[in-house]
Amino acid sequence: MRPRTLGAVLLCVAACDRASSPAKDNSVSSRRAEPPPAESVAGAPQPKPWDDDLGRVIATPSLDSGTPVSFSPDTGGTAGVAVELFSHDDHATNAILHTGTPIRACAWRRTASVTAGDARVAPNGWALALSPGVATPVGVGDVDALSPRDSAATVARISLLVSGIPEDSTSMPYHGLPIVVRDAWQFRLADSTRVAVAIATRSLNVESNPRMQAITLIAEPDPSSASGQWRAVYWERVAGPEDRVEGMDLLAALELRDTTAAVALVREGDAGLQVEIVQRRSPGAWAVRWSSARIPCASP
Repeated sequence: MRPRTLGAVLLCVAACDRASSPAKDNSVSSRRAEPPPAESVAGAPQPKPWDDDLGRVIATPSLDSGTPVSFSPDTGGTAGVAVELFSHDDHATNAILHTGTPIRACAWRRTASVTAGDARVAPNGWALALSPGVATPVGVGDVDALSPRDSAATVARISLLVSGIPEDSTSMPYHGLPIVVRDAWQFRLADSTRVAVAIATRSLNVESNPRMQAITLIAEPDPSSASGQWRAVYWERVAGPEDRVEGMDLLAALELRDTTAAVALVREGDAGLQVEIVQRRSPGAWAVRWSSARIPCASP
């Protein structure tokens, strides 16, 4: 099933200090857990639009229409290409991806269809398509599939981690507001490390200008904690008008062929469909390896 349809786990944390005015900046903004890599420093080369080690195609069904969207540097080819389909399962499915027309005149971004044998694969039958051999799937479980006690404890832990993320000028209006954990998942790495991925929101309900903050969080157990506490190892925060802010969804958890772990995330909003591959570079250190926002297209 498509991961964004999975049941949400909700928890509101009592507000301590409720903000009284909306953020002044009406634009959508974001911040990551780590500083930008050296490549993005002003005057230095920018990140490459494509990571060849991730294969020659990355695709996912549109969150809105279900139509597959493919990203590829092979802008001239339209023949079917072999792919592996991933979701939250612990196995991948072989299929053929057929690219279609460019989306908003961007040759790197195209509509597509997926077939397995003689049948077309339904959008809810897969979440991510990669070139064969790029990654192996890691099974993902919903937090709401845990026992009520374990589920509540996990959501409480996530809420605590979200509340502990350092604030900046953009996020300060949401400080102290109730945290709603919209979705949460868990999986276990090859080294037995447990990882949680969660999407949380905080809303500023001002009648004339309702606003929302969406937080994508990755957490691991803290090895330095004797009491079994967890730590936030990656986060991304987006804020803006309530009708424009879209939180991420988890497409799949992966072990890449270099044996490092990664997750594939997606959001769809004003900027179109955006896919990000976030990689575990070392214990406690996750960072974006590739983002479709890097592809050299005009703004959708």
